[in-house]
Amino acid sequence: MRYKKSSLTAATIALTVTMTACSGGSDNGASPSASPSKEQTKAPANMNATGLPIVKDKVTLNIAGFKGAVSKDFDTLPFFKEVEAKTNVQIKWDMHPGNSWKEKKNLIFASGELPDAFYGHYILDTEEVAKYGSQGLLIPLEGLIEQYAPNFKKILNSNPDYKKELTAPDGHIYSLPTIDEGYPDSRDALFINKKWLDKLNLPVPKTTDEFYAALKAFKDNDMNGNGKKDEIPFTFRNHPNTGLYSMFGAFGLTDRQDHIVMKGDKVVYSAVQPEYKEAISYFNKMFAAGLIDQESFTHDEKVYYAKVRSEDKNVGAFSAWSISTIFGEPDKTDFVPVPPLKGPKGDQSWNRLPVGILSKGSFAITSKNKQPEITMRWIDYSYDPMISLQAVDGVFGTNLKETADGKIEYLPAPQGSNSNEFRHSTAPASTSVFAKTKDIWAKIIQSPSSIEKTNVDKIYKPFLVKDIYPNVYFSGEETEKRLRYFTDIDAFANKNYAKWMMQGGIDAEWNDYVKKLQDMGLNEMLKIYQDAADRYNKLK
Repeated sequence: MRYKKSSLTAATIALTVTMTACSGGSDNGASPSASPSKEQTKAPANMNATGLPIVKDKVTLNIAGFKGAVSKDFDTLPFFKEVEAKTNVQIKWDMHPGNSWKEKKNLIFASGELPDAFYGHYILDTEEVAKYGSQGLLIPLEGLIEQYAPNFKKILNSNPDYKKELTAPDGHIYSLPTIDEGYPDSRDALFINKKWLDKLNLPVPKTTDEFYAALKAFKDNDMNGNGKKDEIPFTFRNHPNTGLYSMFGAFGLTDRQDHIVMKGDKVVYSAVQPEYKEAISYFNKMFAAGLIDQESFTHDEKVYYAKVRSEDKNVGAFSAWSISTIFGEPDKTDFVPVPPLKGPKGDQSWNRLPVGILSKGSFAITSKNKQPEITMRWIDYSYDPMISLQAVDGVFGTNLKETADGKIEYLPAPQGSNSNEFRHSTAPASTSVFAKTKDIWAKIIQSPSSIEKTNVDKIYKPFLVKDIYPNVYFSGEETEKRLRYFTDIDAFANKNYAKWMMQGGIDAEWNDYVKKLQDMGLNEMLKIYQDAADRYNKLK
């Protein structure tokens, strides 16, 4: 959700990390067995084991990061200037544009010229953490966490699942996460035009049949009163937060973008289940009747949002994270949330997504780092609740203020700037490493948009699915095999997903479709997912 500006050549990267080595981050590398894991390490003479500053004499760490479209250079941010003043640790940032970070990252690892650490929300994906950890390029962190990370250790102790999620297949923790315990359990929601319903004397739909009937009435009547048949009864965007995946729950099984779902402890591929077929048939019926926007699979976010909030007011229902996402203010629209629809067999469920850990690969220490103890103490400072808050939402005095009763208030953005740009002007924000715990969320005075999303989440909470695929690590071998199968299987399933909804044909083609997926290795792929889930469930 985030990133930098100019592109660097391979030679520039090599020079940058070579300079990193000269300033105290370089070594010949260490194997996992030689790196700090669970054994006790001796604190450097220059380091204070507790309290601030972290070191008596200033030290420099060389850390790689990436920037988003509205991000500022990290060394110019008030947040990091204050962190340096408090800790006495200076960071020499090796920053890269987010849109080319993957290529730069591959180059850095391939060259072996590593920084002391990687910093940033989603800077490493789970496959990279497991791969480079097992190769010894990233060091195990368990021992360092135990000795030098009291803030993060407290977070781990508060939620045992976090440790399970962060543990790689070889039993080590190679990276630290970003965490937000205030995230809603449901990410998407269905909204309908209450003003149009009232005009037709129709209730908010409770079933799939009632939803169909409402959309049909929207299409057959001049709801916006302009004398044209330009109404769009229902629109969506094919995305986890704006798509149809949760609505499949009305037919007995919610869907996911990757189609990996759970039936109890069993991993299943939703796109070959009978419930999936029934849901596709329902949506095809609506497409065939002209009740769903024909551009739903092709328009981008900008076009989608503009369409929903158009002054022509020709949209009857839509799917989104919240009303505020599109309209800005939740109380100035004609739309209301629709609870999960009940299907023809009485099924009524909605997708639940994991909350807590957002990214497992947000901070990692490399084998080139000569000062891992200092580095762990430095990043642990960011897991202090109040420091985490400022890292992601901006600093006190500019972006935030503490009220007399101990609450935390967000200050308004200056004229000409939005809230996202405002927080990025003082802090790493969307590319930060942070943990917003439930305790911090309890102190924050929520904005109208946050309150709206919380209220919408409460509507869906009683219907959220119980079992979801856990946030697992795959081994390097599992990743290679899984992606070999997944790439072709996913492309074939999703091609038919869109075609069957818009053009029909699922009944005639279903058996051949399922057989082809099986021939492509579907069962073998599911075994990999099942093995990883079983391994995760056995962790303590």
